Amino acid sequence: MPSKAVGPISLRERQKAQTREHLLDVAAGLFAEKGYNETTIEDIARAAGSSRATVYSYFSTKEDILRTLAVEMWENTEDTYRAFAALPEWSVTAIRGWLEHVAAEWDRTIVRIRVVVESLSRELHDDYLRHHRSFVTTLTADSERWSAFSPAEAEVRALLLIAQMEAFFGTWYIRGWKMDRDTALDTLADVWCTTLKVEP
Repeated sequence: MPSKAVGPISLRERQKAQTREHLLDVAAGLFAEKGYNETTIEDIARAAGSSRATVYSYFSTKEDILRTLAVEMWENTEDTYRAFAALPEWSVTAIRGWLEHVAAEWDRTIVRIRVVVESLSRELHDDYLRHHRSFVTTLTADSERWSAFSPAEAEVRALLLIAQMEAFFGTWYIRGWKMDRDTALDTLADVWCTTLKVEP
């Protein structure tokens, strides 16, 4: 499918995008600090230096803000697996470099990730499962490289790797398990290579 040409973004559109991101950052910070249930739209507006009307012009409810944070987290995660699928080779060096990118993304978005994980409602949980199906599809997109496994085995291995990544980074970043970054990523690369049967 050919990509659409994207023209220059107007100053107004840029300002709207910046305001939206600012509101999301402020809301995530408040959800993390006070808790999702205890934070109000008024709190978000005040902390953002704006009005309730401004917040409501971007998000219909507080739940809409949380859903937006969740969807963006899942889209970023899918981009991460898309980057894995685009690796020119499955080697220890390539996978280790990709994992460095994954860790950098967690560094950048940890507050938002923590808020979504700790506030996951039943409705968002159902969305979570749908996104995981998409993650598996994205991760296994290169059918030639995954052809060493049957389709069922490839699906299980991909889901295992995805679940392992979430549990590992969640324990490291969200629960605060202290570990050496290079050792952690080197070990995780070894595990991925073993699961994918990559020769050292």
